[in-house]
Amino acid sequence: MSGQWHPIDAVPRDYRSAGRFLLTVCLSFAFTLTTHHLPLTTAEAAQVESVGGVRVVHLSGTPYELGRQHGEALREEVRASVRQVLGYFRRYLRIPWVGSWAASWWLDAAWSKARPFVPMAYLEELRGLADGSGVPLPELVRLHAIPDRTYSCSNLAAWGRATSGGRLIHVRNLDWNIDAGIQRHATVFVVHPAGRHAFINVGWAGFIGVLTGINDATISVGQVGAETVDAIFRGEPMVFVMRRVLEEAERLDHAASLVSAARRTVGVNYVFADAHARRAIVLETTRRHARLFEADDPAEHRVGYARPTVDAVFRADAAVDPTIRERQLASRGDPKRPGLEDPTGSSAYDVRYLGQAAGIAAHFGALDSATAIEIAKAVAPASNIQSVVLAWPDLWVANAEGMTPAAQTTYHYLNVATLLSDRPQ
Repeated sequence: MSGQWHPIDAVPRDYRSAGRFLLTVCLSFAFTLTTHHLPLTTAEAAQVESVGGVRVVHLSGTPYELGRQHGEALREEVRASVRQVLGYFRRYLRIPWVGSWAASWWLDAAWSKARPFVPMAYLEELRGLADGSGVPLPELVRLHAIPDRTYSCSNLAAWGRATSGGRLIHVRNLDWNIDAGIQRHATVFVVHPAGRHAFINVGWAGFIGVLTGINDATISVGQVGAETVDAIFRGEPMVFVMRRVLEEAERLDHAASLVSAARRTVGVNYVFADAHARRAIVLETTRRHARLFEADDPAEHRVGYARPTVDAVFRADAAVDPTIRERQLASRGDPKRPGLEDPTGSSAYDVRYLGQAAGIAAHFGALDSATAIEIAKAVAPASNIQSVVLAWPDLWVANAEGMTPAAQTTYHYLNVATLLSDRPQ
C-alpha cells in the first residue's frame, strides 16, 4: 500500500460497488511551551486559547453542552471545516448536481446503519454542535457517517529498559489524504464531560470523535486502520469506541475489554498505553475478532515478519494474529489464499513497521522525546497529517501545513497535566 491514502482504499472490498466512489472523503476528516496563555474568545463554559502555537479549546458539561460550546466557540472554523471536507468529497465525484445529491443519499444511508449503535451522548453532542455552529445536523452527521477508514498510520509505545529513565513514550502518526486539507482546522480539545474522565482530543474543528488522545488517568490511545474482509458498517464507529476508552478507562485491561466488547465495524490495530503503570498493549481487531499482545509477546516470536521487542509495542497495519491476518487485505494480505501472507513489499510494513522497529533498536535504552520525534519523521509518508509524541505530562503536536507532512513541520509543546487541571470557569 502506498504512502498516499486513496479514496477507493477507504472501503472494505465487499462494499465496493457502483457507489464506492461515494465513500471517499467524508472522513478524510479524519482528519515551546509558552509561559502564558493568550485568550481569544469564550462561549459559555468554553475557553479558546493559543498555547505554544496550538489552538486549545476547553469544553465542560453535559453532552449537549459540550457540543454547543464547541460550535459557538469555533463557529466559523466548524463551518469552514464542513465546507472543506464535504466540498472536497463532492468535487471528487465530478458529477454536477447528481454527484452532490447521490453523495448525501449514500452517506445518510450509511449513517442509518451506524446510528443505532452510536452512544446517545454523542448524538446529543452532535445536536449541540449543530445548534452552536449553525451547521445543519444532517451535514455534521454526514461527516461522521463513515468514520471507519482504511489508512496506513503508525503507532509505538516504549518504556522501562527501552527508554531514558524508564519513562513511557507513545508516538503516533496519522497518515490520511493531505489533499483534503483538514489540517487547516487542527484543534486540541480539553474535554471535561460530566461524570466521566477528562481527556485531551488531538483533532479538528467540527469533529467529536477521537483518533489521538490521552485522559486524566494517563491512558493514551492511537490506532492504525487495517483493511479486512471481516468488516461491516452496522456497528459502533471506531472513533466513538476510542472516545469511550478515554472517558471510561482507568487501566489498560479496562480499555482492552471496552474495545473487545464493543460491536466493532472494521479492522483496526489499536495501541493503548498507561504512563503511570509504564505499560502498553496492542489490540488487533476485525469486526468479529480481537487479540491482545504484550511487549515481547511469545506469539509474535512465532511469526516470521514480526519484530517483538522487550518493553515496547508497535504496529503498522499488518496483523500478527493468524486468524486476523488470514482475513486481512492490508499489506498484501489475500484471504483467498491459505496461510499468512508476508507483508514485505508494502510501504506500511517496509517503512512504517520496520522503520519503528529500527528506530527503537537504534535508540534502545536511550529513547526520549527527541529521538521519538526522529522516529516519527523517519516513518512519516507524504500523507502524514498529524504527528504526536506523548510522554506524560509532556505532549508534542505537529500538524501538516499545506502539502508539508506534519512530521516535517514544527512540533508544538503542551503540558497535559496543566491543561487537564485548568477547568474553564
